[in-house]
Amino acid sequence: MRYQTFSGVLLVASLLACSDSESATGDPITIAYITHNKCNRFHDLGREGARQASTELAATSARPVEVMILDPECPELDENGDPRDPDDKCYFSRPQMAVLEKVINEKVDAISVDVFDGVCENDIINRAVDAGIKVVTYGGDAPDSKRHTYYGMDNKAAAAFLMDALATINGKTGKIAFQTMMEENNDGGYTPTAAGTFIDRTAGFSEALKKYPDMTNAATLPCLCCDYQDPFCTQQAEQALENDPEITGFFFSYSKLLGEPDLEARAPLLAEKAMAKEIHSVAFDTLPEYLDRMRAGYVDVLLGQKLFGWGYDTVMLAYDLVTTDRRVDPFTDAGWYVVCPNNLDEFERNTQAMDYRTPLSDCSLLP
Repeated sequence: MRYQTFSGVLLVASLLACSDSESATGDPITIAYITHNKCNRFHDLGREGARQASTELAATSARPVEVMILDPECPELDENGDPRDPDDKCYFSRPQMAVLEKVINEKVDAISVDVFDGVCENDIINRAVDAGIKVVTYGGDAPDSKRHTYYGMDNKAAAAFLMDALATINGKTGKIAFQTMMEENNDGGYTPTAAGTFIDRTAGFSEALKKYPDMTNAATLPCLCCDYQDPFCTQQAEQALENDPEITGFFFSYSKLLGEPDLEARAPLLAEKAMAKEIHSVAFDTLPEYLDRMRAGYVDVLLGQKLFGWGYDTVMLAYDLVTTDRRVDPFTDAGWYVVCPNNLDEFERNTQAMDYRTPLSDCSLLP
């Protein structure tokens, strides 16, 4: 057996040593790799990872392997950006559910899917498992389903880590602001999203903050998904600083602000304080423009999900589940990358090479 640690999670890939029954039958293996949808930019690296896994499996597996990379359509919205059927609670999941139905009917051997809504897709995932299909979820999960394992970040632990990092950088004192994904109410207010990722991040942040009696969350700010040309999240952060100039830190649970345009022009107070090192920020994810914002001084620590592993590791894991008796836990912890100014260039080199086997240097801002 060959052990893969390509993106940081130990995977046992039985690519070279196959059982006699596998060699005798030579039955093809079909793995459906399903993203959120075509509009989700976080899947660029995942697709590359899935392609690389497909190439390696094609070269080394004793059985033919096909990896289908499938991008559901983007949900259709009206001219106001709202769903065309506002009464359908699963409206945004429908395109992905249609793809899941299709691959189940095609009798694929395994599915790797970034679940859009675990409640809406719970039953369809159960039907896939009942049909004998191995199911790995990643990114988004359906924790109450029969899926075999979820591959991803422990968002609660990750948020606690980031809160500790912000406390360290800010000397364990002062006011901070917390920004997370929210949804607009009918009355014009905002409600935190029901997505498990952000519920867990909020819980991790809140629990870790309790360890620092001299730190206060002065504002909880909404950030709306997912139009990166809309400066809504930037405007919310700028307004918070105008309302309370004593804020010295930001915790971005949903980091869309770092990808919004014209940050310096739209948030001059935030820009001024960040450049003067009077305010420090920590954030999730490592999209290319987020790295540019780090270089510009807007964020001190980025916690990166294993986006390449979303494709590479989950396809390899799905292959193992089909071809071996491998036992898996309900949660496969992918861990995370800690990116700071001192190891930013290293992370970019790894990303450009699509090879994350070289560990990053420790963040110099943290103990």
